[in-house]
Amino acid sequence: MQPADFTRLPAEQQLDTLYFTGDILANRYEGENIFLLYNLQDFYVELRYDAYNNKLHQVSAFKDTTKLEPYLPYLSV
Repeated sequence: MQPADFTRLPAEQQLDTLYFTGDILANRYEGENIFLLYNLQDFYVELRYDAYNNKLHQVSAFKDTTKLEPYLPYLSV
């Protein structure tokens, strides 16, 4: 599966895929948002979740490691 394949899945199937086959790597907080970083096969998935309103706002799938920079303080190597 590639990032584009993942993002074409229905939202419920994306979350099921992350829950059953993804590995959570880190989370971070920014204002009222919680960002969750997952590893799925050979790419990453980021969820942006509004904790106050209990809503998922964005799901992003990517391979570009520069997008991992905000998570570096939270990742253990």
